[in-house]
Order: sequence, then C-alpha cells, then structure tokens
Amino acid sequence: MAEAIQGAIRKGATVSQGSIGLNELGEQFAAGGLPPYTEMTRKGNGWSVMSVVAVAGLVVRPSTVAAFEIWNGNNVGGKSLIIDRLFYFNLVTTAANEGWSGWAAVAAAKAAPAAGANVVTRGNSGKAYSGSVIGALGTTVIDSGWFPWTNGLVTGGSGVTPYGCAVANVEGRLIVPPQCSLCMHVVASLVGQTFTQGASWYEEQITVE
Repeated sequence: MAEAIQGAIRKGATVSQGSIGLNELGEQFAAGGLPPYTEMTRKGNGWSVMSVVAVAGLVVRPSTVAAFEIWNGNNVGGKSLIIDRLFYFNLVTTAANEGWSGWAAVAAAKAAPAAGANVVTRGNSGKAYSGSVIGALGTTVIDSGWFPWTNGLVTGGSGVTPYGCAVANVEGRLIVPPQCSLCMHVVASLVGQTFTQGASWYEEQITVE
C-alpha cells in the first residue's frame, strides 16, 4: 500500500487535510510565502519592552547589578521568553568622542524584582500586554555570565541629546526560562553617557533542557 504524508491546511477558520509531496530521496521542500516571524506575530506572542529612564553606562564589565532587568514571571514549567532582539539607546553623550557596547546575561531563577513604572511594554501586533513579565531598573541580579551583544560604537558630538542607537538581532540565541531574568547593561568609555534599553521576545511554551 502506498503511504502518503498528510498535513493540515489552514485557511482562515477552515482546516482541511492534504498530501505533502516528497522528491525521489524522500525529502520535503518548504517555501515560506510570508516574511520571517509573521506566524509568531499573527499568534499575538511577540512583545517588546523598553526602559524610559536613562541609566549611566559602566566603565567595567557588568556583574550583579543590571541597568534593566526583564524577569519572566511565568510559573515553572510555563512559557519561556525567546529573545528576538536587544536594543540600546544613547540618550546623552558628554564628550566629543566616546565608545560603548550593549551587554546582556540570562540569570538563573531568582525572586521577582519590584515592578518598574519606568518601562513601556507593547505587543508586536498592537495588543496590550497582560502577561507575567516584569521590567525593572537598577536591580540586583545573579551573575550567570555577561557578554557583549552589540558591536562597539564610537560616537561624537559633545552634548548631543539624544544620540546613537544599537540593535542586536539575537533571533533565539537567548532564552529566558520561567522565574529567570534577562539582564541588560551598557559598558561605556565615560560614565557621563546614559542609556535606555530593552528587548523583544516571543512568549512560547517550550522545553528548556
């Protein structure tokens, strides 16, 4: 008896079944008709959060203090935050030439930080966020290893407000399990530089091994 691979075909609210073709080697070919991330956004699982109060950059590697902490408040076994991108905005620069880079870490499970009023959260499809993520400024975190996530930037133009912005396309290379945190900070050449920062993520039920 010939075997056929079946798949569900979704069109609006209607779901039907159809056969999936293979080549002579048993390989399946798939073509993405829509841009990447469309399906995750369509499901309403994409979110972004950003601090709105600028914090001074460090002149050493970050350790147990995060300029911005994004805590996954879902219960253990619940949804994880699949980080899509990180972003850093240089609000104030104070010298003619300065340099800075954005750093991030995923902390082990920890207690929730005090909810920060100085953050803004938005959905990628216009939805209001009602989940369990908490964003907070200047928090004490667990140092599980900080690494740079943007290319180093050199800025110029003394006293310019605002100034440069950097984005790191993480695309799932960082995952924040329930009760853990994404920690962010900036390492700068001068303490006079201040930054707001944030991240975008997809909130999904996955197994983190």
